[in-house]
Amino acid sequence: MTDLRAPTLAEALLGWFDRTRRDLPWRRDRTPYRVWLAEIMLQQTQVQTAIPYFERFLARFPTLADLAAADEQAVLKLWEGLGYYSRARNLLHAAKQVVRDFGGQLPCEFKALRALPGIGEYTAGAILSLACGAKTAAVDGNVVRVISRWSGSAWSAKSAQDRRQAADYVLAQMPDSRPGDFNEALMDLGATVCLPQNPRCAACPLAWGCQALRTNLTGALPLRDKSPAVPTEHRLLLLVAAAGLWHVRQRPSDGLLAGLFTFDWLSPNRDPKRFRIYLQGRDDILVRTLPSLTHRFSHLAWHIDALRLELPRADLDELACWLDANEPQPEGRWVDRQDLDQLPFPAAVDRYRRQELDEPFNPSPVSL
Repeated sequence: MTDLRAPTLAEALLGWFDRTRRDLPWRRDRTPYRVWLAEIMLQQTQVQTAIPYFERFLARFPTLADLAAADEQAVLKLWEGLGYYSRARNLLHAAKQVVRDFGGQLPCEFKALRALPGIGEYTAGAILSLACGAKTAAVDGNVVRVISRWSGSAWSAKSAQDRRQAADYVLAQMPDSRPGDFNEALMDLGATVCLPQNPRCAACPLAWGCQALRTNLTGALPLRDKSPAVPTEHRLLLLVAAAGLWHVRQRPSDGLLAGLFTFDWLSPNRDPKRFRIYLQGRDDILVRTLPSLTHRFSHLAWHIDALRLELPRADLDELACWLDANEPQPEGRWVDRQDLDQLPFPAAVDRYRRQELDEPFNPSPVSL
């Protein structure tokens, strides 16, 4: 006899997932460590960008114990280019805590996972459902969008209360047998079909029951919170070089870009115009103006102007009083090409480093 009943949300969603499941490296072996690493990398990062980082990270640190034994600088170097470096530091700190408190195995328990650095409700839910087989919701912005439209609920992904309501809805629909697949299917649907703009409703396995589609509200749901304007700081980067060496500094151990290396910056207490006048009087310093760029962080933006300064010898001398001297290395250090390539640099200034490594500078003075 033909079953004429309408499919449940779970049946329709999992049937679609079984047909269209993306072959992603972290799905081939769902261990807690691999799921955890993937979910942390995928925060604020596109899937295709994260894949090579995930594979390189696992090649270097195949187990959680390997990661726990790592040096922070080595971890930051592998993370270089992904941004949001607190994710990498939290991974390392959490791995050390897991080795110390749980014998090197991530716990399959919500409160224990939430107590680890960098693991929030979503990541804990993903680890529990995907790697531990627990019936636990994992609700991110993609899932809120799918469930908000499906149910016709005026929810916002930025509202903690709305995310909890979406999680309750997900749990009510989640089958006992495939909680991990159900969560991943919701994530995939939001990432590939139920898009923020121009959703592909004709390809959606849930179109038959979608309240937003039925009422022509796909453009209005979920609710959109206006992103606040971020302030812009104007910074002058100083790429100081001498005799095949470069002067670099390590950022402080906390705060923005903690622990990473950069070239020098003009001190915030110094006037850039006066500094340029000073350089005009230094015939022994060869100056080159580099392209400007703007780099956006989550809470501010940097507009970066840049100068390359070729000194006659590896000695800052009186130039040092113009520079921003942050701890833990107020005097900075001189490095050769190999060290410059191996030190972890943030994306905000990595373009300048790559140019140094790829295109050796032939110094010639320019007007300021």
